[in-house]
Amino acid sequence: MAELKQQDSENEVQGDKFEFEWPEDRFQALEEGQIIDAKVIVVRDDAAFVDIGGKSDLVIPLEELSVKPITNAKEVVKTGDIIKVMVTRSGGDDKILLSKRLVDQEQHWIVLEEAFKTKKAITGKIMEVVKGGLTINLEGIRAFMPASQSGQGANLESLVGQDHWVRILEYDRAKKRVLVSRRILLEEEKQRAEAAFFTSIQEGERRTGKVTRLADFGAFVDLGSGIEGLIHVSEMSWMRVRNPREILKESDSVEVVITKIDTAAKRISLSLKQLQPNPWDQAVMQFQEGAVYPGTVVRMESFGAFVNLAQGVDGLVHISQISDKHIAKPEEALTMGQTVQAKIIKIDRANRKISLSLNQVAQDQNRRELEQFFSSQGDVAMTQNLGDFFKK
Repeated sequence: MAELKQQDSENEVQGDKFEFEWPEDRFQALEEGQIIDAKVIVVRDDAAFVDIGGKSDLVIPLEELSVKPITNAKEVVKTGDIIKVMVTRSGGDDKILLSKRLVDQEQHWIVLEEAFKTKKAITGKIMEVVKGGLTINLEGIRAFMPASQSGQGANLESLVGQDHWVRILEYDRAKKRVLVSRRILLEEEKQRAEAAFFTSIQEGERRTGKVTRLADFGAFVDLGSGIEGLIHVSEMSWMRVRNPREILKESDSVEVVITKIDTAAKRISLSLKQLQPNPWDQAVMQFQEGAVYPGTVVRMESFGAFVNLAQGVDGLVHISQISDKHIAKPEEALTMGQTVQAKIIKIDRANRKISLSLNQVAQDQNRRELEQFFSSQGDVAMTQNLGDFFKK
């Protein structure tokens, strides 16, 4: 029992000695800006209490625990953690202020400098729209993204609150100035996707895509990875299409065939009609060269007129074959929608073209009438026969 009392007495002495080794001037030696180690003793919702080797525990408020917005201290520290803190105010234990946030921020400046030098992409949260662009939080450091570098166009508000990868364009630690770009990364990603896509496709290949936009000359189709191809209006149907909206609408899913790839210009030509049977091949079987068929004038150009003979089958009447008289343009002898009798001069099945003549129809008719006249006159003299014919 006496031994136990002696042991307790020694412990008390040792305890007194232990307390004596933490003098008040330990805190006086700390300097503002100094970074020291601290052990987390207690974590509350709104603060963390740490031991830096003094008589009293010191408090680090919630806003000084992290460069990121947090609602609870337990999100970033736990009891027993050894953390780096910066002395923001020195003096006695009742005057000392500590910040973990500033230490983390210093480390993040180093990270940003390295990312700037190596052109490494970093991620941050878009905070708000400001004059000329957006602010972005890069691990507690405020950076600026010009609107021209957002890769978003006019709708900047849609980016707010989102995390995005960016590249640092300008870095000035002294002025605490950081300028970033999202557009550069988007462009690089698009280039990589395009390169991979163009090596994976071939002319004649079938692809499924979505119509993204329509123009008077055709429809643009997203083939994947943001790569678009064009269906020219002439490739939408074997029938004549005046406007792409007659066939397609935006967001339509379509199967197309790739007809041409221009890798240098990043252009892809597509076709809808080549996936369909060509009605011309079947319809043209009913026509013969040298025969005359009724048709309708459907289009006129400076070089001639197109005449529709059947559904999907048009023939060209060259301007020299429209009339016996000299004409400067088809409109001098024809009108749109006019019904005519056309003679097929040539059928080019390989190129799906039909050449027609209108004046040969009239010439053939005159020739037949002349032959009929001659045959009806028997052995009457030729001169007399011709005179009588022209008197008619």
